[in-house]
Amino acid sequence: MIKAFKRLFALLAGVLVIFGAVKSIFNWLARSENDEYEVWSDDEREDA
Repeated sequence: MIKAFKRLFALLAGVLVIFGAVKSIFNWLARSENDEYEVWSDDEREDA
């Protein structure tokens, strides 16, 4: 039973690390001057 909790905790930690890495990649892309990778353009945000 303890092994199951350890594996579940390790899986959860791995998922959190992956989400953190994806978030940091998106933040890095948002800081760059190249707007090619923006999900929404500035014009679309102003219309909303």
